[in-house]
Amino acid sequence: IAISRAMQFAAKVIILDEPTNNLGVEETHGVLRFVKEMRAAGHSVLLITHNIHHVFQVADRIIVMRRGEIVAEQTVADTDLLTVESIITGADMSALLKETRAK
Repeated sequence: IAISRAMQFAAKVIILDEPTNNLGVEETHGVLRFVKEMRAAGHSVLLITHNIHHVFQVADRIIVMRRGEIVAEQTVADTDLLTVESIITGADMSALLKETRAK
């Protein structure tokens, strides 16, 4: 419903808070396609999500917040999944991955 409203009012900034939660695969692809289309049309889209994979599919910039404070801001082109996971968790995910593989 919120996505329909944004389209109806031709909003310049669209804020989507966990838009793919509880959606099936097909519906999720539809939401991500909508985000790409809105960006291509010149709209700004703020995607609030815990699904990092979705962020990498549609975003050009990632901002990580913790307790209401920005702890990191990077372009998608200048980062990778492990780096973002490390920022989010505060742990070195690459070291954890190596340790897990060694076991």
